[in-house]
Amino acid sequence: MAQLVHNYLDTLEELKEEVVNNADNILGVIDLNELLKDPEGYLLSLGDAFLDEHLDEIEKAKKEGIAFAGKILKKS
Repeated sequence: MAQLVHNYLDTLEELKEEVVNNADNILGVIDLNELLKDPEGYLLSLGDAFLDEHLDEIEKAKKEGIAFAGKILKKS
């Protein structure tokens, strides 16, 4: 059971690292002029674009969670 949890957490950590690495890259594309014109709108659009870019990782994490829950239930 411990190995099952360890494998699940490793998978999630890999997905998290991919998203975090891309989050660091977003700083280089921020247009300060656009940010100052409409901070809320600009940040919302930037956040939406970031989310769209990482829907695959989110879906993978969801599938991993469902599979993990199923394995835990089988072992219980």
